Amino acid sequence: MLPRATTVSSDSCTVTEMNFSAPSLPQSQPSDGWRMVSFLTWIGVLAAVLAVTISSRTIGRSIWWLGPSSNPAPVFYLLIPIIIIGTPLLVTLQRPHRMVRVGLAGSIALLVSALPDVGSNPAIAIAILVIGFAALGSSIALLMVLRKYR
Repeated sequence: MLPRATTVSSDSCTVTEMNFSAPSLPQSQPSDGWRMVSFLTWIGVLAAVLAVTISSRTIGRSIWWLGPSSNPAPVFYLLIPIIIIGTPLLVTLQRPHRMVRVGLAGSIALLVSALPDVGSNPAIAIAILVIGFAALGSSIALLMVLRKYR
């Protein structure tokens, strides 16, 4: 039970009450503006990863989920970046209360997906890492806003 301070005056019948309850919980539902920021961030991530993927194939040093044009990777490898980027996009539209956690997980998964290219294609790995850190920065900013850290 939380303590309460009550003052009662017998002459004028004034009652003063102080409530020491904890502050309300942080906002769990992001505003429409922050939903738009998250959506545009993941659209930008999609465009950037698509540009890196096309560029890597053009220069002949394909990203790991495509494989070389002479020996392409299995089709289900292509599902990995689609799932990594598509899930935060869909969650932003359908379940905004889970947007922060899924965005953080998606950006970390994107960072991890750059690791197979570090040895063979370091420039491509660096490009994917930069994209992943940009998505992570946006997700952390959204986390800070929803938790009301300032």
